[in-house]
Amino acid sequence: MESLVICIDRDDDIGKKTNARGPIIGVDRNIAVAEELALADPVDTDVNAIFAAVKIARELNTEIATLTGDKRVGVSSDAEIARQLDALIEKFKPEGVILVTDGVEDEQVIPIIESRIKINSVQTVIVRQSQELERAYFKIIHFIKEVEEDPNLARLVFGIPGLALILLAIGGAFGIMLQAMNMIFAIIGIYLLIKGFGYEEDFFSRTSEFLKSLSVEKISTLTYLTAAVIFMVALGYGYDEIVRRNPISLIGLSAAFIKGSADLILAAIVIAVVGKIIDDYSTGRYLNVRTDLVFLAFAFLIKLMVESGASFWFEPLGIANFIISVLVGILIFVGVIKVTEYLFIDEIRARQRLIDEFSNREVYNEAGERIGKVNRVLLDGSKFVGLKVGRKRILKEDIVSKDGRIVIRIG
Repeated sequence: MESLVICIDRDDDIGKKTNARGPIIGVDRNIAVAEELALADPVDTDVNAIFAAVKIARELNTEIATLTGDKRVGVSSDAEIARQLDALIEKFKPEGVILVTDGVEDEQVIPIIESRIKINSVQTVIVRQSQELERAYFKIIHFIKEVEEDPNLARLVFGIPGLALILLAIGGAFGIMLQAMNMIFAIIGIYLLIKGFGYEEDFFSRTSEFLKSLSVEKISTLTYLTAAVIFMVALGYGYDEIVRRNPISLIGLSAAFIKGSADLILAAIVIAVVGKIIDDYSTGRYLNVRTDLVFLAFAFLIKLMVESGASFWFEPLGIANFIISVLVGILIFVGVIKVTEYLFIDEIRARQRLIDEFSNREVYNEAGERIGKVNRVLLDGSKFVGLKVGRKRILKEDIVSKDGRIVIRIG
């Protein structure tokens, strides 16, 4: 056979909407599937692509096959298309193929096809009115994906604008812009900063886990609510102190706010963390208890430092008190770290063994394709939760094998 006409449905709309599985071989079979797909979803562009492929196959008097990928577009869909293509080449032994797609996304499989057989022609079937719009859309999507995969570029594209928006929001708090706009800028800025430095998935995952952990059966839920109320009161006290002192500089404003709110903010943190310590201890998460205690000591250190700094701003002669407060805070912080390290040494060693076991190991999917290298081991205390490869979180439930090499299930 000189040429085989193949149509690509990378995201498997055909399978999702008609239950037909690729490869779909033959003119009559492709027409039947296209008609069924058109009835299920008249605006699906795969309908046009299949009919265009049928037209070309009839004109050339050759065979036609439609390859379907997977709804999980990426490694899984491309592996499925490669498998179906290998079966077609084995069956028909064509000299080349004529590729028919419905847009830029399906054309991303061209390197996979070219690695197996010569492509004689590529026909892209796009509704005329939407062609330039679709190409622009996929260029933007492709650019965003490239940015997300490059940590340095992500920090530049997302991180710097995020930081700029946060600073703009802070500036707006002093009358430059409306307060509502300041809040929007701050939220967008924080999100871009998180995304730019690669913590987007971690942030939303931890937020989701935190919300799921809230329960009336847990003491921490009550302490979180109490802490939130105290924190709001602390903001009020901080604002009152600003009004009372009426500072003219940004540093003076910050110092006044700290003087008025620091004690209550620390109290809110202590109440929230104590509740978490009780829950962690009752569930056997002893390393989390250590983390909680270290966090409390760190909060106390920061409180001493910023409050002493604020006092020094208003009373310059109190530099000795400032230095002593900072040194005391550091000594307490280091002491808590060393004492908790001794108390929880077994859990710390268990955690380190898990980190050593998985760090920097290669990760593959079930098709044998390399996914990447482990750059972080996800742990809940000393319990194994999953892995992070690049920016992708892989839960332990998706790890098929970890003997020899790590094999994961792509979900």
